[in-house]
Amino acid sequence: MIDIWDCEPCQVMPQVFRTDAQVQAMSYALRETVRLLLKKIDRATVYAGIDILPEQIVDLLAMEFRAQYYDTSLPLTEKRKAVKKALLWYCRAGTVSAVKELTDLVWRSDSAQVQEWFAYESAPYLFRIMLETDMSIDEEKIDAFLAALWKVKNTRSHLESIAFTRKVNHTLYIGAATRNSGHIIITDVWNDRYDMQGEVNYGAATARMQRITIREG
Repeated sequence: MIDIWDCEPCQVMPQVFRTDAQVQAMSYALRETVRLLLKKIDRATVYAGIDILPEQIVDLLAMEFRAQYYDTSLPLTEKRKAVKKALLWYCRAGTVSAVKELTDLVWRSDSAQVQEWFAYESAPYLFRIMLETDMSIDEEKIDAFLAALWKVKNTRSHLESIAFTRKVNHTLYIGAATRNSGHIIITDVWNDRYDMQGEVNYGAATARMQRITIREG
């Protein structure tokens, strides 16, 4: 079977025509025209082809969908995720699952937990978010997340806190050494007796985990 992407009219012609220079040139031109059309056809799907669209069109789609979380400085892969999730989040706005998916996308996590007030004995209609991330945490990032969160969460619920857990991997070196020193006491019967003294030196380092809590407002 011949792939339409690589197919040329010359391939289905009789052998006598395949060696003709004009036929080969026309065949090549037709093949390139078909490839150009195939590229345009793939991009014409737009909504179904977000993963193959250029960045400029993805930016336009984000404006059209009013994507809840979108920044033109994001990597292209993150932009595509935000655009694909936008309509789903509008359909499921106000649900815990939508808040969790938004949190995972923004903070590049897959283990975010959204706990409602009754799960940790807090005031009614409050909720908190707990997640583990390796991303840098700054005010600009948090403000952008909170702005998107207000579009996804239900109106009656209010964010009480965000708890970031960060794992820091350290190499732990433990060492020990001994130093022995002594002197010989010679008695009158020429019996040797050793008075030995020793020291042990050791050191250790520990890892540290930091927990940061950020409150709404």
